[in-house]
Amino acid sequence: MKNLAEKYHAGQTRQGEGYIPYIVHPRDVAETLISWGEKEDSPLIEMAWGHDLLEDTAVTEQEILAVSSERVLNGIKMLTHAGNVDKAAYLQSVADSGNRDVLLVKISDRICNTNDFVILKGDLYAYNYMHKADCLIPALEKISDDPVVQNALKTWKDLNYTLREKALHDAIRGCLLGGAVGDALGAPIEFLPQRSIEKLYGTVDDYVEYTDGTGRITDDTQMTLFTAEGILRAHVRGKERGICSPESIVKFAYLRWLETQRITPDAPEDFINSGWLIKEKDLFVTRAPGSTCISALIRGKQRAENNSKGCGTVMRMAPVGLFFDPVAAYEYGCKFSAITHGHPTGITAGGAFAMLISYLRKGTPLKRSLELVQAHLRKYPEAAETLAALEHAETAENITELGEGWVAEEALAIAVFCVLRHQWDFKAGIIEAINITGDSDSTGSIAGNILGLLNGEKAIPEKWLSNLREHRIVSQVSDDLFRRFESNSEGHVSEDWWNKYPGF
Repeated sequence: MKNLAEKYHAGQTRQGEGYIPYIVHPRDVAETLISWGEKEDSPLIEMAWGHDLLEDTAVTEQEILAVSSERVLNGIKMLTHAGNVDKAAYLQSVADSGNRDVLLVKISDRICNTNDFVILKGDLYAYNYMHKADCLIPALEKISDDPVVQNALKTWKDLNYTLREKALHDAIRGCLLGGAVGDALGAPIEFLPQRSIEKLYGTVDDYVEYTDGTGRITDDTQMTLFTAEGILRAHVRGKERGICSPESIVKFAYLRWLETQRITPDAPEDFINSGWLIKEKDLFVTRAPGSTCISALIRGKQRAENNSKGCGTVMRMAPVGLFFDPVAAYEYGCKFSAITHGHPTGITAGGAFAMLISYLRKGTPLKRSLELVQAHLRKYPEAAETLAALEHAETAENITELGEGWVAEEALAIAVFCVLRHQWDFKAGIIEAINITGDSDSTGSIAGNILGLLNGEKAIPEKWLSNLREHRIVSQVSDDLFRRFESNSEGHVSEDWWNKYPGF
């Protein structure tokens, strides 16, 4: 069977960013089974070598039978996924009907694929792929007195433990970098009608603002970074003092952003010039900042005294959902939004976006996450516009039905519309989100946050990442948001972490 597999898989490679000859996969499946204690001359090993032949090559059943047995052929047939059958239904069928042979080959196949996908498509993709086969575990547990099965279940458990945190880190990096990329791609066309975009560029599918092919973030990502900084500094204060008002500390973070816009805020100098983010000179660039945010911060009130529902609330709230659980994410998203915007829709749209990000971070599927966010919004009469916009995003036939994205609920709805259409295609989703008449950088940023969170960093085109001018800064904030806190030997905040994120 090994020779037959080598013959028919010759020249095939695994799909993804790297290069892995396909024959490596059946070899790894067989060797994994042997490492679990299966004998090398077992029919199970033949089945492992040939498990993808009927699915992926032109081999015939007669050729398989000529070098093996009915037992091996029947196992391979059960392991073959017919193209017209839903993948989840196929896996459930294997779990329901598979015997020991089939279940062991399938779990080894899934584990080996998962390890390959770490290289080819990133930790988040690999983790999600692995858990789409969770239905196999109860079936294997029924025969867990078998020592080979025991080893298989232990390998699965260990791999899950190893990948879980890596997948979360990948998701957080994907979220913030994805938002930054969408922001930078949309920046130069923000104020252009779609017909002008088409006349100048056709379809914008790369950075077009600078002749060197690079992209630069706008106030959308700048404020996102300072939102993350405020959350981390509030976390330090809570850990060290036991009590904290996160919205007060986030407000000071926004005042530091105001300083980057060459506007001196009314705040103590040691508050403004503390931490590492304010020292990043690449952020001291005026990139079409929202007048509402600036005027509200200049006034210095804890809550805005205006009636604005501009999208400046939504565009900066991804870190809230990455840090807090859903209900808290909604509450803090609303509180942080209210620092600059006073209209109930601007406030609740910021909370809704934070809540959506939180559910997705926890692994809740997109459509279910939207259902849960909408159910939460129904509790609040002031959230009626936000709720209606999200519902419309799910039923709209054309993106133009949703507005232009200048106000909060429209920007959120446009981004959700694009994500629903291109959930597993980061590039396509971003291109649709930015090529609109309207607030292209904000819709690109919000869609990029969601798509990056769902798909991970490797789903973002490498060219877009490498040519993003603030890539290093966004990466550092992403990594720090994943770490949350760094302690010393006594359990208190480390000196290095305090210098980066002092608790005030």
